[in-house]
Parts: sequence; C-alpha cells; structure tokens
Amino acid sequence: MKKNLIVSKNLLVSFAVIFALYLSGCVNVDQKTKINQDGSGSLELEYWTKISNLSGGDELGGFYFAEGKAKENYTSTNSEVKTIEVKENLDDSTKHVIMTVEFKDINKLNSAKGFEKIKTSWAESEDGMKFSYIVPADTSNAKNMGASDITLNYSFEFPNEVVTTNGRQDGNKIVFEKTLADLDKDLEMTATVKTEKKGCGLFGIELPIIVLAGLVFAGSRQYRRK
Repeated sequence: MKKNLIVSKNLLVSFAVIFALYLSGCVNVDQKTKINQDGSGSLELEYWTKISNLSGGDELGGFYFAEGKAKENYTSTNSEVKTIEVKENLDDSTKHVIMTVEFKDINKLNSAKGFEKIKTSWAESEDGMKFSYIVPADTSNAKNMGASDITLNYSFEFPNEVVTTNGRQDGNKIVFEKTLADLDKDLEMTATVKTEKKGCGLFGIELPIIVLAGLVFAGSRQYRRK
C-alpha cells in the first residue's frame, strides 16, 4: 500500500512538472519596434495568456503578469519602461500586459532580463546597416499540442529604406507573423537598411560655391567702380 502511494505521488509530481512546462509556452507576443539611425529606439510590447494558466502565480515562462515585476523585467541601464498596463479581457478569459519601452542601443537590448535570451545586431556594412533579431529555439514547447495557436508577431520600423529582408516588407518596416511551433529552430529576423546620407555642410561642396560667389560679387563691385 505504501509503495503504491509513493508511485502515485511520483506520478503526480511528474504530471505537475510536465503541465508546468506546457504552460510555460502558452504566452502570445506582439512586439512593434522602431529603430533610429544611431541604434536607439522604442518598442510597444503586448503579451497575454489565458487567466487559468496563471492559477499558480503571476509568472509564466519568464513573462510576468504583475505590474511591478513586469516593469522590472524590462528595465535596465539601457532601457526604461515608459508606460505599462495590466488588464483582463473577460470576453476570451485572457490577461494582457501592454507596455512601451525606450532603449538607448538595440545592441544592448538583452541587458534587460526580459530580453536576456534575445540576440540583436545593428551594424554598419558596405551594403548599408545590417540588422538581425534572433529569438532562440524552444524545441520542447514548439512540439506542444496547440503550439501553432500561440502567436509570435514582430515588426521593425527603420529610419531608411529596407534593401533586403527575410520578412514581409511594408515600406521602411519589416513584419514577421510566427507561432510557437516555429520555434523548433532559432527565429532569425534580418534586414539590410540604406545608410542615412550625410549632408556635406560648409566643408563639402557648399563652401567652394559660397567662396566663388563671394569672389564674383567682389569682382563685379570693383568693375563698377572703374
């Protein structure tokens, strides 16, 4: 009898662990990021899950659903949460966290705990500014039942024209509409963006023109005096 109780207890523990792992991947993500030429920028982040998934607490797979913890999760020396809202949608029984985050350098985005697994790059090359944003694979959750129903949507808006991308291009923006099932491998989002043209200023072509105009003007005045 005692042995049967131990076996049953072990089975319950195993089931609880499996159930917890399953729930960890049940978070939908919608992230819209705007990147400036110098790598600074801002993003609008919304993530949500079923309210029933949070019966064990306010954290699910690294996503926090309590305002204080959620804000702390995306705050670092490089990033600041400017606005945040936590709300429940009773129509579909989901809980949402919606925030706006400003960052100084997209290359240092993972200094915030909420982005610590993300790999980002915004660097100048001969072809223009090279951009990449990589969400690492989550093979265990990608194989879960219903993984294809969990949405992972990302968009990135750039300061100049997008030359090439592996996403869907919409003007200076690229869009990726994925699901949790796509995380059976790394989700790599890339683009090449035209480099911002810098004006010549007074030390470029404008200075010789101004000097020449000055000489012509001075010469004409001297000619009239004669």
